[in-house]
Amino acid sequence: MKTFAFLLVVTALATPALAQDTPRVTIPDVGHVTRPDTGYVTVPDKPQVTVPDTPQVTVPDTPRAAQPAPPAPPPSADRRPMPTHNVKVDVTITEQYGSAPPTKKALSLIVADGRQSAVRSNTDAPIAIGGSRNLMLNIDASVNVTSNQRVLLDLRFIYSTVSVMAPLAGEGRATPVTPEEKVAAAPRPGYGGIQDMLVFLLTPGVPVVAARHADAATDRTVTVEVKAEILK
Repeated sequence: MKTFAFLLVVTALATPALAQDTPRVTIPDVGHVTRPDTGYVTVPDKPQVTVPDTPQVTVPDTPRAAQPAPPAPPPSADRRPMPTHNVKVDVTITEQYGSAPPTKKALSLIVADGRQSAVRSNTDAPIAIGGSRNLMLNIDASVNVTSNQRVLLDLRFIYSTVSVMAPLAGEGRATPVTPEEKVAAAPRPGYGGIQDMLVFLLTPGVPVVAARHADAATDRTVTVEVKAEILK
């Protein structure tokens, strides 16, 4: 402890001497450094640039190409003008074999102007060997009255007939005995048919021979005569 206290005393005594020996360094007073007044730099205001309004450009509408009108629907049967006349059509069918007297079949039908009428007739003809055959007479007629009061006629008909043909067995043979011989010796029926489609003009009240037919197997001829009359 004595030694430590001695050191503290020696240190204390030596400190003032050291302080006196150290020279003071004096920093000269350089004064205040005054910065020159540079003043305020006035920046002129930038002039405002006025941008003119861009005019609106109106683009005219491009006209659309005209669309073609749809085709008109075909007139239906119900839209046809109402007829103002009736026409009477007379049909006479004359059938003749060789020089024998002719036989006639006559029929009449009324047709409205611009319209069509029809007649149907059927007959069953018996056949010698049994059964029957259907014979028919069918007529369809349509008329149109022209501006000069004539009749345009569209006539369609089917006509079927039965005729008598010579027997298979020739003359001079013995009297038939068996059923086969009797059939061969009997007259044979011949069936014929006519089908026509005619279009022609008629003068009212004047008959016209519209068709004449010849049978392919016999000497039969068939004539078709037509007359029209405009009814008031």
